[in-house]
Amino acid sequence: MLAERTETVLATVLACPICRGELRHDSTSVTCMRCSAAFKLHGRIPVFLKEPVTIPPENHRSNPIGAEFETILREGKDFVLHIGAGVSAQRYPNCIEFERQPFRHTDVVGDAHSLPFRAGSFDRVFAFNVFEHLAEPQKAAAEILRVLKPGGSVAIHSAFLQAVHEAPHHYFNATEFGLRKWFSSFEVERCHVSGNFAPGMMLAYLMSSVINTAKEGGTALDKVMRLRNSTLGEWADLWAGTGHHPGGFEILQSLPQSAQSKIAAGFELVARKR
Repeated sequence: MLAERTETVLATVLACPICRGELRHDSTSVTCMRCSAAFKLHGRIPVFLKEPVTIPPENHRSNPIGAEFETILREGKDFVLHIGAGVSAQRYPNCIEFERQPFRHTDVVGDAHSLPFRAGSFDRVFAFNVFEHLAEPQKAAAEILRVLKPGGSVAIHSAFLQAVHEAPHHYFNATEFGLRKWFSSFEVERCHVSGNFAPGMMLAYLMSSVINTAKEGGTALDKVMRLRNSTLGEWADLWAGTGHHPGGFEILQSLPQSAQSKIAAGFELVARKR
């Protein structure tokens, strides 16, 4: 019953992602009445992608969006577009879940750079842990602006100090200034460090990534243990020039490039004009 209500609401806000024309639905496809572009259905889910839809693994897990935003969904006062909803814990009648893959509550599959919705459709847009995976984040931000109602709001979480994840579709780790640049067409009410990104969580995440990458890079167990047993103070002293190489330094320096690229501080690129 809830799914049927969502489909009814969805039909009022969907639009062709190519020309913004009105869509005609049948049992197997969705067709634009203006430009004649045709899009397939995956079950009952419209798929607005050129490439074939891919099925996510059954063990895929998504992070909680946070109590503040769960409350907004639960109260049901605002019509919400949730971009990158993933494996959401619960379906809400006031929320359209948008993804690149069909998860259990996904309503629409498509590309965040070209949202298949009419202008001014939503009160709020959520996009948590999405923007680091977008090739053109400013274009996606402009699309969010387009589909929001006047006075509507957007809330995002986006990576800064994080290791590479979901390769090869991890393009940007943005500073606060980068986020503000992406959303410069909005009136930014706050841009702060939320609890899930606080320095303690950052350090735990990065250290876990370092250890796991060392293991995946073929490092022997005794050397991994030497790395695990090194201290933060030893690494800080190395950077300050007041200490020796901590246990594990040479291990990390000699990892294969494929492993180093997940946890490196940066990259060197050399290119040639075609």
